[in-house]
Amino acid sequence: MTTSESTLTRLIRGTFSALVGLSTVGCALLAGAGWLAPELVESRIVDPSNTDAYAQFESFGQAEAILWLTMWVAPVLALGGVLLWWKRQRLAGWMEGAGRSLWRVTASPDFSAVGPLGRVVPLLKRAAILGSLVLAIGHWAGALGQRLHDWPYYRFHDGGEVLPNISESNREVVRYLRQATPENCRIFVVSDQKLFFLSYYLRPRSLYHRMHPTAEHLIPRANQARQLAAYRLEELPPEVWDCHPDFVLEYFEGPEYVDPARTTADSAWLRFIRQRMGDPTHVPGYVVVLRRWPLTEGPR
Repeated sequence: MTTSESTLTRLIRGTFSALVGLSTVGCALLAGAGWLAPELVESRIVDPSNTDAYAQFESFGQAEAILWLTMWVAPVLALGGVLLWWKRQRLAGWMEGAGRSLWRVTASPDFSAVGPLGRVVPLLKRAAILGSLVLAIGHWAGALGQRLHDWPYYRFHDGGEVLPNISESNREVVRYLRQATPENCRIFVVSDQKLFFLSYYLRPRSLYHRMHPTAEHLIPRANQARQLAAYRLEELPPEVWDCHPDFVLEYFEGPEYVDPARTTADSAWLRFIRQRMGDPTHVPGYVVVLRRWPLTEGPR
């Protein structure tokens, strides 16, 4: 056994034993905190002085996820750590063999034949492998942290159900159109909004929208703080109907375009949103009217 191999052997055995011991103790402490003092775990995460409703929602959701990890995952990891500690000599021997094989594979066959560069290349290879392992662990830790951050919103649902990064009204419109239109239909949308979210979440439906020329390069702001210019249905040029849509959707949120009389014009939408809100008298503050094309009563 060479000097480098002896050093590698000692390093692997010592590092593995230390990591297993520390990880086992840490998981056991977390499990004990989760079961014996859940309020303490939650108080470390939730800031009661924060009065922002969304921030409170996020912090309570994240506290719930972390508490579940400490109560259910940490005990399993602690038991696994005990098992690894019991088998640590055998596992350390296996890792030692893997380390020796890796050491041989990355070594230059003959330093004298390749010159001074032959002493650098093996070190670069080993550093690249070690860096890849560190990078993988970092990505795993980052993914876990992101999952905890997203837990209040996603939980066990995917993006198609949660509909992230859009407003509540956008979500309801997407859900309504999903159940009110077939997947292979063509929808012409008349709206005062940028409709990228509709095109994405309603696939494979085909959506068409004539953007007003003065609104083409404007960036919308929350709650229609910057009102985008838009076409009303009766203002559209005749050639837009060459796309032969199956449905026409009117969707307006800006105060300049919302006619209070039109907010209840679509009875199917009204039933849908009232059921979603749990309020039989709810009247939305924005216009959603979905009709088949051609319109029997003509464009309004």
